[in-house]
Amino acid sequence: MRHLILLSSFAASITANNDRLAEAFVGGSVHQFHISTHNYCQRQGKGQSHTASHAVVMGKRRRARKNSALFAVVDASNNASSKREMLKFAIPALGIYLSNPLLSNIDNAFVGRTVGAAGLAALSPATLCIDQALYLFSFLSRAATGLASRSYYNSSSSSLSSEGAAEEEARERMKDAASPAFSVSFIFGVIMSVFYASSAPRMLNVLNVDPLLHTSAISYIRWRGVISWATMAQSVLLSLFIVTKDAITPLKIIASAAVLNVIGDALFCAWPLKMGCGGAAAATALATLVSSGWMVSDLTRRRMMPRLKIPNWKECGALMEFTGPLLAITLTRMAGFMNMQRKAMTFGLESLAGYQLCMNLLVFFILFGEPLSQLAQTKLPSLIDSNKADEAMAIFKSIMILSTFAAMGVGAVGYLTALLGSGMFTSNVAVQAVAKSTAPVLFFAVSQTIVGIAVDGALMASRDFGFMLAIGLASFALQAKVLTYCNSVPAVFATFSLRLATYAFFSVGRISLGYGNLGRVIRGKEGTAKPVMAGT
Repeated sequence: MRHLILLSSFAASITANNDRLAEAFVGGSVHQFHISTHNYCQRQGKGQSHTASHAVVMGKRRRARKNSALFAVVDASNNASSKREMLKFAIPALGIYLSNPLLSNIDNAFVGRTVGAAGLAALSPATLCIDQALYLFSFLSRAATGLASRSYYNSSSSSLSSEGAAEEEARERMKDAASPAFSVSFIFGVIMSVFYASSAPRMLNVLNVDPLLHTSAISYIRWRGVISWATMAQSVLLSLFIVTKDAITPLKIIASAAVLNVIGDALFCAWPLKMGCGGAAAATALATLVSSGWMVSDLTRRRMMPRLKIPNWKECGALMEFTGPLLAITLTRMAGFMNMQRKAMTFGLESLAGYQLCMNLLVFFILFGEPLSQLAQTKLPSLIDSNKADEAMAIFKSIMILSTFAAMGVGAVGYLTALLGSGMFTSNVAVQAVAKSTAPVLFFAVSQTIVGIAVDGALMASRDFGFMLAIGLASFALQAKVLTYCNSVPAVFATFSLRLATYAFFSVGRISLGYGNLGRVIRGKEGTAKPVMAGT
């Protein structure tokens, strides 16, 4: 019995000491573990304590190296899998976001070939009146994305009797959340349609457009403007597909509309109707109506179609949490584009046509960053709210890596298109010369904007609107000041590049230094991040 007691005591001593050794190895350094094993061997009366401890350390080191290698492989595999998942979503989404600028460039090509430099010059103020005004209301689609995403994924996590019931509830809540934004976009779209139909000449007079360009520009504005209600409503409907991570269906719809637009351009702009700028706008309007109707049909079939309604005070409040700050930010950015446009109008007809060509290329290529912005807006908010530092950092890092590679590659393609491909859009040698001279600056403008758009998505995910507005106003003021010294189209685009570089630099720096909701979470400052999702 005495021997059993001694044996039990010895075993307990061994176990306790082993636990302390394990804690020393896991929680401290290898040196601390070496000391612990040495002391343990001395307490057990072993004569070869140093040799034993050295052997244990070497064995632990070998196992640690194997485990480290294993964890590195697992982490690398997870990172690669995460990037693949991002790309599976981003590539189809990219096709969606590229559709409108692609169609604008197709319009430019038909107008440039059939009407000439005067037609391209007329498109410049006309697209400013249409696209910039529609861009002003882009905050509605962004608000719809945030509100619908919150409702959809919050309800998806609730415990219901079946997966089908959970999905049905998720779609119902998403539909209700998106209805206010959809209704507001439709109402303002109708107002804009009436305004464009009645006020196109006055808009051109305010912009001091050359009277020789009025006929073509007014025709374009009226054809495009009359279906503003469909264009604005479609942008909100598109966000519902994106929230449910279905980028394939809208891609099919938009691609079909693009084919229809090309056919319409050939018929209306070239032959047999030869309507010029108005024909190009009519083809775009027809394609927009078809794609909008298709989206409504598909969402109705899935029971995801938002309802037209007058939002109540609670819904208006939730919508204004997004729309108020985003509207101010959007106005600042739109004012920057308008300043560039006004400056380009002072350079003459060929320079204005060249500016329009390069601006359409810029708008087309910078949208390669938009899917990465959408990824940030859909993935980061829940991670920020729950203070998941490692996951938030991994997502942000992946988005930054992808945006950097995209910026370099797409910027190079934009440079080559302006340098070698301007002949596809115009046969005017002077306009081609303007595009070629702008090509190097276009590379920097495209690459910096793609990174800026990706960072922009991260800032919106953390609802860091105050900083976005502050840095936006500062960079806007900087660009406006530098524009006064510009005397060429390349110089105008250089101011845009400077503005976006400033925005991206300070935004990434803010996050990296631990400021803002996302920065605080990434730097491990738990409990300091403000809730990102309203109602959580």
